[in-house]
Amino acid sequence: MEKYRLLLAAGKDDPIFPPPFYCRYSGEYIIRKFLPNLTFNKMGKGCISSECLEYKKSQVKDFTPNIAGLIFFPTVLPEILDEPESYLPDELPEHNVLIAAGVHPDLLVDLLKRAKKAGCKVFIAPKEDPKWIDKYLESKLKKICEECGIEYLFPKPFCSVKKTVSKLIDDFLTEFKMGMPEYRVEVDKKGYITGVEVIRSAPCGATYFVAYGLLGKRMGEEAINTANRLWHAYPCIASNAVDGETGDSVMHLAAHINLKAAEKNLRA
Repeated sequence: MEKYRLLLAAGKDDPIFPPPFYCRYSGEYIIRKFLPNLTFNKMGKGCISSECLEYKKSQVKDFTPNIAGLIFFPTVLPEILDEPESYLPDELPEHNVLIAAGVHPDLLVDLLKRAKKAGCKVFIAPKEDPKWIDKYLESKLKKICEECGIEYLFPKPFCSVKKTVSKLIDDFLTEFKMGMPEYRVEVDKKGYITGVEVIRSAPCGATYFVAYGLLGKRMGEEAINTANRLWHAYPCIASNAVDGETGDSVMHLAAHINLKAAEKNLRA
């Protein structure tokens, strides 16, 4: 059995507008980006070539065997769920890492309580949309985790994570080569990039797309501008709404993280 067994939970990625007294929770981050990144599927709508996928395979392994289960909830649900347990399976797959995004808050609370019985040791809830988990819900989820002995992480965005206070979470991120983007380049005598080693990719997989596109580019401004352009072309699907806690959008924060990685690694 694999060391890490992941249970992924998300709202379905349906383009449905909620009626009055209902709300919409979409798990597009998990469905469109995170899961395809783990499993070597093409990400986005044709933006990744077969050559880019082959390049990625030389950098990181396929984590399909680590997927213990997938749970997709309805996209549109009442604002308050009277019986959240009716939407959950009777038993959760055995797992030690639960990653959830775009899940109704009432379902998320019940899901986390049940996760302990299925062996969960780590809970990660990427806050790609600031409207999903507010500070009150986050406080409640943290309390549940602490009572159940589950270590937790609420990154905003997921690609902002470099090192945490949890060795268990850090070891998991290292094994899966994900978190704050970092890569190492090889350059020929004329200053052109001949190789890129991805040390750590954004969890959405954008860093592999950027790294492949840097091959053949000249170090310095050309490479930095290329990295920035490729990141925007991937594209990021984090929220562009202004977050009250940071005064900026999560998408804009992610853009700064990618640009900072490029400037750090690609200066001539």
